[in-house]
Amino acid sequence: MEKLIIGIVFISLGLLFFFNNKDIGEGAAKFYQKLYTEHNLKIMFKACGVVLVFGGLVLIFLNN
Repeated sequence: MEKLIIGIVFISLGLLFFFNNKDIGEGAAKFYQKLYTEHNLKIMFKACGVVLVFGGLVLIFLNN
């Protein structure tokens, strides 16, 4: 039953993307132009680095 529900959700999302691709594309392009500025990317990469270092440390210490 769960696979049926997930399948219906995927089909619905696929049809939504297929038929509304022009509107979604225009909105997404504007959103990404605002989000991915040089300043914001520096912050995102610093945060990603912190998460990766912290995750690596957790894995090292939990492995023992």
